[in-house]
Amino acid sequence: MNILILTHSYPDNKNTWRGSFIQSQARVLCQENDVTLVYFRSENSDFSLFRKYRVTEKKTGRLTEYTVTVPRFLPVLNQLKFLLSTYRFVTRHILRSREINLINCHLSYPAGFLGSIIRKKKGIPVVLTEHSLTENYFRSYYHKKCVIYALNKCSHIIAVSNFLKRNIGKYTRNNISVVPNVVDVKNMKISEKPQKGQFRAGILGGYNNNGKGLDILIRSVAILKNEKLVVHVGGDGSLLDSYKKLVSELSVEKQFVFHGKINPPALPGFYSLLDFFILPSRSETFGVVLVEAMSCGIPVIASKCGGPEEIVTESSGFLVEKEDPHALATAIDKMVSEYDSFNRHEIREYANSNFGSDSFMGKIKILFNNVLNKEKTS
Repeated sequence: MNILILTHSYPDNKNTWRGSFIQSQARVLCQENDVTLVYFRSENSDFSLFRKYRVTEKKTGRLTEYTVTVPRFLPVLNQLKFLLSTYRFVTRHILRSREINLINCHLSYPAGFLGSIIRKKKGIPVVLTEHSLTENYFRSYYHKKCVIYALNKCSHIIAVSNFLKRNIGKYTRNNISVVPNVVDVKNMKISEKPQKGQFRAGILGGYNNNGKGLDILIRSVAILKNEKLVVHVGGDGSLLDSYKKLVSELSVEKQFVFHGKINPPALPGFYSLLDFFILPSRSETFGVVLVEAMSCGIPVIASKCGGPEEIVTESSGFLVEKEDPHALATAIDKMVSEYDSFNRHEIREYANSNFGSDSFMGKIKILFNNVLNKEKTS
């Protein structure tokens, strides 16, 4: 099958984390398909009234990646130029040079909107994979209209969790299937057992907002007063200094180690430092970091904030109420006392069976073929 992936979120030199879950899916899909991926981005630091977009190409096996960079344009008209430039590149340079059987768009706007326009003009089936809550796109009346159009005019919708499926279902009657994000379990290794009397917890994410709940975790550690517990913090962001200040104010400096940005190749090394992982998020449509930790055999603690409820089981960790430092402290204390009851190999096998590449490929292959067959007979 020849698949075209459209996305405005993808790893690049400036941000190695952005859209990494989309890159993971593309790499799995190209094991059995010819995949062309178009990553389109607006260069805000590059203003031009007349210059067209520029394109770079990278080919790895059966995966061909194009980066389309559109210079910043006049206010108000900037979004229109961005959409038109990407549409022209796709229709003139991709669709004219190769036969595309199916388009897989990631995120409702702008990729899902563009894909739905292409489906209407060219008749190519479009599957929209959504990772974010629908309301997050409603920055204006215009954006809301484009998102609703995408949800209703694409061939099929994939949500990464049932939690997200219910959210999307409020805005469309289109068919929605659930296919979780894929995690490359094979690159992860089972971490060593903790040293006697010491426990190393970890949290990983971006801290440009308080969504990951690092402040909640800091307050929980202060409540516990367990000096044998050390928390390794991976990731950076604009709020990181304020979190470090909170650590100092609560006098738990000795219990936190800040590693800064962790690039994807360094993930196995970061997880190898940990005995268990904590994700006290305020909202998650999935929770890739939970699966990554489990793929190393690490038990987890997560808040009941959407996606984690569909990932964490009794044999892999604990779920706690969100926004509750005391409940999280209790769960951490329970994890320390019951740690030996968790089987690291079983946790890893659970992650591989449910979120590994074979599981993802089995589900997505059936879904894509069903969409193609339905479009042919309609």
